[in-house]
Amino acid sequence: MKKKFIPAIALMTFGFAQAEPLVVGYERFHSQAPSAVGGAILFSELGCANCHGESEVVIPRKGPSLENISSRVSRDWVVKFLKNPEAGRKGSTMPHMTHGLAGPEVDAVVSYLGSLGKGLKFKKARHANAERGSALYHEKGCVACHAPTSDFQGPRGSGLTLKSALAISLPDLKEKTTLTALERFLNDPSRYRPDGRMPHIPLEKQEIIDISAHLLDFQSSDPREERDLAPWPKVNRDQVAQGKSLVAKMNCASCHDFPGVEGTKMRPIPPSSSFNSGSCISGEPVKGQPHYHLTAGQRASLALYLKGEQSNTPDFGKGHLTFAAMNCYACHSRDGKGGPGVETDPFFIGNESLGDSGRVPPPLTGIGHKLQHDWLVGVLEGRGDRRVRPYLKTQMPAYPAHAEVLAKWLAKLDAAPGAKPIVLQPKDLKAGRTLLGSQGGFNCITCHNWGEQKSLGIPALDLSSLDRRLQPGWFRSYLLDPPAYRPGTLMPSLWPNGHSSLPDILDGDTERQIAALWAFIQKGEGLPTGFPDHRSGRFELTPKDRPIIQRTFFEKTGTKAILVGFPGDIHLAYDGQKSQPSLVWRGRFFDAYDTWFSRFAPFGKPLGKELYPVDHAGLKPARFRGYQIGPRGNPTFLSQPGDQLIEDSYRVEGGQLIRTVKWNQGSPPATAHPAGVNVEMVTGDRSKKYIYSWK
Repeated sequence: MKKKFIPAIALMTFGFAQAEPLVVGYERFHSQAPSAVGGAILFSELGCANCHGESEVVIPRKGPSLENISSRVSRDWVVKFLKNPEAGRKGSTMPHMTHGLAGPEVDAVVSYLGSLGKGLKFKKARHANAERGSALYHEKGCVACHAPTSDFQGPRGSGLTLKSALAISLPDLKEKTTLTALERFLNDPSRYRPDGRMPHIPLEKQEIIDISAHLLDFQSSDPREERDLAPWPKVNRDQVAQGKSLVAKMNCASCHDFPGVEGTKMRPIPPSSSFNSGSCISGEPVKGQPHYHLTAGQRASLALYLKGEQSNTPDFGKGHLTFAAMNCYACHSRDGKGGPGVETDPFFIGNESLGDSGRVPPPLTGIGHKLQHDWLVGVLEGRGDRRVRPYLKTQMPAYPAHAEVLAKWLAKLDAAPGAKPIVLQPKDLKAGRTLLGSQGGFNCITCHNWGEQKSLGIPALDLSSLDRRLQPGWFRSYLLDPPAYRPGTLMPSLWPNGHSSLPDILDGDTERQIAALWAFIQKGEGLPTGFPDHRSGRFELTPKDRPIIQRTFFEKTGTKAILVGFPGDIHLAYDGQKSQPSLVWRGRFFDAYDTWFSRFAPFGKPLGKELYPVDHAGLKPARFRGYQIGPRGNPTFLSQPGDQLIEDSYRVEGGQLIRTVKWNQGSPPATAHPAGVNVEMVTGDRSKKYIYSWK
C-alpha cells in the first residue's frame, strides 16, 4: 500500500512521487483498505469499463478528444506521454499502451494522430495579466482539484504549506502547449474532455486569458509575444495508415473517438481470473495489453469488485460512485461525506458573515429532491441566471453535455415519494406576507433579499424566486430542521420540535404557517412587511436650503466616500482614503436607502447622469484629517501631505462650483480637476481659487 503521509519536500513539485494512477475518489475514501466500492471507482476511472463492461458511474469515463491535437499540443510531449504517461503527467490514469511497440511504430501512431482534424487557427489576445490570473485560479475553484501555486499568498496563508496528496497534477504546460491553445481549451473544456472530469467553469474571456497566463507563467502583458507551437512534420500516408492500424489493434477507440475506427467490447473479466499475471492489471506488462502501474491496494480493490463483493455495501446505492468518480466531493458534501479538505478549505472564500454558507458550496444531500428539474438542468448547464449565491467566490462548474442526464439521475436517486406536501390555502396569503416580514413575523427579510430589495442585514440568497427553484416538499422539510441539512447553518429553527415560535399567527399551526410562506412566495404581491418604502423615493436626498453631507460606500470612490449635495444641482464625491475629490456630477443627488438600511450596503451611485470624474493618479498621498462645516453648511476638507496642512473648501454659487485650496507652508500642492469642465484659477497668498463652470 502507498504511504499516506508524504514529506512536504516531495509535494513541492506537485502531486505524487510514485507512478500509480491517481483517482481522487478512490484515494480519498477507499485507499485505506481494499474494497469493492473502491474497485468500482477504479474500474470506471481507469477506463476498464470501456473495454470490459458497463460502468457503475452514471457518466462513463472517456479519453480526451484528439481532434486537431497537432494544433494544440507539442509533438514531442505527445511522444513522451505515449511512451510513459507518468512522465507526461504525474498520476495519469492513461495506461501504458506502447510498451510492446518499436520506436518507428510509435512514430506511426503519432503521425496518425497528427492527421486528425483540419487544423485550428488561433487569434491571439492583446492583453494578459498572470498575476490577476493567479488570484482567479485560487478563488474560482481550480484549487479544489488542482494544487495551489506554491508562492501564492492565499486568504489564510501560503499555498506552499497547503499542497494536497489529492491534488490532480498538471503536466508541464510550457512543454505541452501554448497560451492561445490553453485559452481555447479553458474556454470550452467539454469540447476536449467530453466526460466532464474536467468541467467548464463559466469565466469571462479575459479571465480565461489571465488564468492561462498564470498557468504558463507568461509574464508579458502582450500575448502576441508568446511563442508558437512548433509545427508537426508533414504526415506520410504510409505512416498514417500504419498508425491507424495500430490504434485499431490496440483498441484505443474504446476510450477515444477516431473517425472510421470502432472500439471493440472485450469479454468481461471472469471472477476466477488471476490478477497477478496475464492481465492488464497484473504486476508486469503483457504484450498487446494496456498496463497500469497499480498499487497492491488498487489491484486488490479491483479484484474484489470484479468478484462481485459489493452486494452488501451501502455506498453502491446512494450515488457515491458517481460523486466520487467526478470529484463532486471536492467542493460539496453529501450525507456527511466529502466537502473541502483541510488543505483546500482555506481557499473557499466569500461573505463570512453568513458563516460557512457564505463561502462553501451547499451540500448535495437530497439535491434531486430539493431542486426542480428545469432549475437543476440550468444549474448543470452553467446558466448565469441560475447563480443565486453571488457571494461565493468559488463558482459552480458546468456540465452542459450531461445536464439532462444528471438531472434525471439525481431526481430518481433522491426521489422522496413519502414527503409531506404543502397544502395551499389562499385565505392565508396575507399571513404569509407577515410571517416573512420583520413586523411580527419570522424576520426572514433581516437576512434574505427579496428580488431587487436588499435584506436589512446579511445578504443571504433571494427568497422571492424559491418557488421556481425548490420543490415544496423539500422546502417544508428544510424549514422544520435546517441544521439537519447543513450543520452549523445560521438559519434558525423557527418551529422547534414542530411547534411554532409565533403562536398568534394562524393559531400557531405549523403546517398552515409553512404553507402561507410558500403561498406568498409563489403568488403574493408586493413586499413582505417591514421593508422601508424605498420605491416611493422617500430616501432620496435633495439639497434645498443647505448642502447635505453623507458618508457612504460609493462607486469609483471607495469605502470612505464623503458625498456633498449642494442646492443648485451640483454635487461632489470626496475620497477620504486618498484625500482628493473623485467625482463631480449635476442633476439629482443620492438615494440613501442602502446606506441607512443595509448592514452590508453596496457601493452607491449618483442619481444624476451628468458625470465629471477627477483623475488624481500620480498625486502624492496625503493623510486625511477630517472635515469642517462652515456657517452655511459648506465643507472644508483637511489633509496633510508630510508637514504641509491643506484646506480644500467647496461651495456653489450662480451655477458654478467654487473650490478654494489653502496651504500653510511650502509650494502650492498639486491639484486634480474634474474632466470636461471649464476651469478658471485665481491665485492668492498661499491660496488658489478654482471656478468650475459649464457652458
